[in-house]
Amino acid sequence: MSEKLELPWIPGLKRPNFSFYRIKVAIPTSIPNSFIYGLIFLSVLYIFSGGVYDLVEEPFARGSDSQGNPVLIFADQDRQFLIEGLVAGIIMFLGAAGLYLIYEATTDPHNPDRATSYQLLGVLLLFVSFFILQTMYNCKLTGGC
Repeated sequence: MSEKLELPWIPGLKRPNFSFYRIKVAIPTSIPNSFIYGLIFLSVLYIFSGGVYDLVEEPFARGSDSQGNPVLIFADQDRQFLIEGLVAGIIMFLGAAGLYLIYEATTDPHNPDRATSYQLLGVLLLFVSFFILQTMYNCKLTGGC
C-alpha cells in the first residue's frame, strides 16, 4: 500500500523517531457505472426542462400580468418561462421514478409487502405527475391559472 521513505540525516545529530510514508494513489481504469447513469439522467433532465430552448431563446425568468401579479406559466404555447421548464422537467422525472418503482415491484418475488408498497407508490407518483402536467398544460391553453 505504501512504502517507507528514507531521509538523509546529518551524522552526530539524533534522528527523530518517526518516518514518512509515500502515499500511492491509484487512478481508476474505468468510469464507474453510477457516474455514467448520473450523466445520462442529468442530460435527459436538461432536455426535458427545455435547456436547448433556454439557450436559443433566452426566456424570461418570471413574468407578471397587467396588475403586477406574478405569473408562473406563460400563456403562449410557443414560449415558456425558465421556472416553468424546470418544474415540468422535474415532474416528468417524478413520473419516470414512478415507472421505475413499478418495475422494481416485479423484480423481487420473495418480498411481497415491499413489492406492493413499491407498486402503490409508483402508481401514485405516475398519476400525480400526469395530473400536474395536465394542469400546467390546461393553464397554458386557457391563458391563466
